[in-house]
Amino acid sequence: MAVRHQHLFANWTTRKQIVVSWSLILVVLSIHISTPYARRFTRPLFELSYPNGNGEYLQGSEDALFVLGWLVLMTAIRATIIEGVYQFVTWLFLMAHKERMRFAEQGFLLVYYGTSFALGMHLFMHSSYWLNFEELWSTWPSRQISGDLKWYYLVQLAFWLQQLLAINLEKRRKDYSQMFTHHIVTSFLMYVAYTYRWTKVGHVVLVIMDVVDFLLPLAKMLKYLHCEAACNTMFAIFLTTWLVARHGVYNWLCYSIARDVPRVMPFACYSGATQEVETDPGRLGRLRYMEPFFDQNGTICLDRSIKWVFLGLLFMLQILSIVWFTMILKVALCVLKGESANDTRSGDEDEDDEEEEEVEEEHEDIYTNGHSSGKPISSSSAKAKSTGIEPPPRQTGLFQGTGLIRVPGSRDRKALIGRVGCNG
Repeated sequence: MAVRHQHLFANWTTRKQIVVSWSLILVVLSIHISTPYARRFTRPLFELSYPNGNGEYLQGSEDALFVLGWLVLMTAIRATIIEGVYQFVTWLFLMAHKERMRFAEQGFLLVYYGTSFALGMHLFMHSSYWLNFEELWSTWPSRQISGDLKWYYLVQLAFWLQQLLAINLEKRRKDYSQMFTHHIVTSFLMYVAYTYRWTKVGHVVLVIMDVVDFLLPLAKMLKYLHCEAACNTMFAIFLTTWLVARHGVYNWLCYSIARDVPRVMPFACYSGATQEVETDPGRLGRLRYMEPFFDQNGTICLDRSIKWVFLGLLFMLQILSIVWFTMILKVALCVLKGESANDTRSGDEDEDDEEEEEVEEEHEDIYTNGHSSGKPISSSSAKAKSTGIEPPPRQTGLFQGTGLIRVPGSRDRKALIGRVGCNG
């Protein structure tokens, strides 16, 4: 019974997320437009808070409402794009049924990561810390931040929180633990960086990650379009970019933190309002570390402990990237040797996916048309109906795709790209 309820809930959230998310947005907008008194409560949901009058913004607790508003909006945009792309490729009959949803998922990833990387790179290239990481610390602990950077950073935080929600609402895959850990560490790291006013560092990390996340969906989509030569080329570019960005530039950034703190940003406690050095920080004891989370005008401290906590979180992301990159290299080496290209992380997941596709296709025909399509019902589908358990929902999660590149001579043509890194 518990399994049945889990399937029912996953089915409902998968099918209804477009309606529910857009309905919430329309309700809030209607209240905002029709009720002037309510605007002081609704405005922070879609407008940046704490403008200081000179084109920049301060940081504060109402920023959480902006993140919440964008979390709902991101859910709506994601579901709408995936459904739109899915219906488009279905109409054109471009690919087999089981490939359509995965193609649509990668389509959203391409749109999102392409946009976020372009915007993040634009802000990076026009910043004072472009190729000069020492400048990351020059203005700390100032609360002032440009409107563009604040909008970019908070929307990115909303995106990662939305992905954390998505992988728990939808059907879990075998790499759930890896992805859940990655999203928790990423979201917590972004929150800590924003609260402790290391937003510039978080910005650089996001750009480093997004350039890789932008290339993998493109390679997968080329695979589904059967452009195998282009897909292989894009996968090679993806591998090279991953190595340079996530294990080159990323480690350069970590080295800069270890080297330049406290040389550029001295260890001390500062006033959150004036940025002046506090003369008696000892009165706060250990609580001084937590004060920025509750009072942006309170004391904010930097010492060896804070430095290494932040570096520790960055190292956790690096360890995950090393594990994933090692698995990718194993697959690539198999291809170069002419062996079967099995994703070492996936196990027998491809077989599981094929069986689930048969179940969900029959379920989709009945759900959308009110009757069976007339195709033979697979044994797995019959089993599902006999037990009274609904088949798994059609996947629309951002991290649910399992791309492949067909390799001449491979025995079973398993997934070459698979669910790699942040793209699941």
